[in-house]
Amino acid sequence: MDASRLKTLILPLGGALLLSGAAGAMYYYLTRRDGEESEVAPGKSSVWTSVKVEVPVQAVGVVIGRQGSNIRLIQDSTNTRIKFSDGEENGKRMCAILGLPENVRLARQLIMKAVDEQPVVEVSEVKVPNMAISRIIGRNGDTVRSISHSTGVKVTVVKEEDFTTSPSSSEDMRRIILKGSKEQIEAAKIQLLEKVAEAEEYRQKISESANKMSLRFRGRQGTQDSESSLGSNGSVHQEVLSSPSSDKFIEAYVSAVNSATHFWLQVVSPRAIDLDKLVTEMTEYYSNEENRELHELEKVTVDSIVAAKFPHDDSWYRGRVCSFSHNEEDPQQSQVTVYYVDFGDTETIQMNTVCELRTDFLKLGFQAIECFLANINPE
Repeated sequence: MDASRLKTLILPLGGALLLSGAAGAMYYYLTRRDGEESEVAPGKSSVWTSVKVEVPVQAVGVVIGRQGSNIRLIQDSTNTRIKFSDGEENGKRMCAILGLPENVRLARQLIMKAVDEQPVVEVSEVKVPNMAISRIIGRNGDTVRSISHSTGVKVTVVKEEDFTTSPSSSEDMRRIILKGSKEQIEAAKIQLLEKVAEAEEYRQKISESANKMSLRFRGRQGTQDSESSLGSNGSVHQEVLSSPSSDKFIEAYVSAVNSATHFWLQVVSPRAIDLDKLVTEMTEYYSNEENRELHELEKVTVDSIVAAKFPHDDSWYRGRVCSFSHNEEDPQQSQVTVYYVDFGDTETIQMNTVCELRTDFLKLGFQAIECFLANINPE
């Protein structure tokens, strides 16, 4: 075979071998890359290196970060590829780092620094008054989530159903479990104590408002009669006394008494503050003569809801007309018997102390809850 023909055969064969080798090398490299193995690609052994680092399981989350933010930052800043093994052994997970030697060393240092600097996770239990739980949790859990987010602490309110006293009593305590670093837990405790103080302050306001209402009518009980027992207005909510579950109590004030078996209650709740505010606003408004003229009643109708002045303290309250006695000579001196829907008292007052009720004063439900005791007979 002449030299020119041999050359013609060898050259294509050599090219095919070269292409085959290159394709094999490329396939090997891509296979390793797709599998994210820590092996170094062929032809790169003098440039790329791989290092495996053991990371404690409890530190993996810190290294990876929320949604992988920390691990991406380390990879981008060091130009390396980092992958954690799925399994764990002896409480540790393997972390493989692939890249240039100097970059791998830097990435390893950053990972170990994150491991060394991770805060020691502690678990702490605090007890707070049960009456403060609703304020700590907040609407739809917004407040407790805010505390957890701002401090980095996992906050768990332990559900406990057994109470020996009122569920709103400060004597009942609920456990709250805090999980995080010492500093984070201390920050969370401060926020929890702030919420407890807010709840206690609010409860004090409720108590003061309820007590104020009780004192307002002290010494005038027993003035009610059967006419005060009327159905509630269909357009306004009437408070009711719901039966509590076993071993629980409802805190209430007696606002008016007709007899030993017939009386009116006001439940101690945030609505006591609302009622106190309502009475203040009504008194301020109807004490103005121009406002009274603006809301002068042209016609008195039995069962209508009105604004009525209470003769014993000169304040204005919501009332229902029980009866009306017209004075032909002086209509303003006509007599109106009014049942005060928020307290249960009934008084007969002059027409000039009764006015049309402003509609926005009907937003709060009627607070007086009429009660009867069954099977009670005097000895």
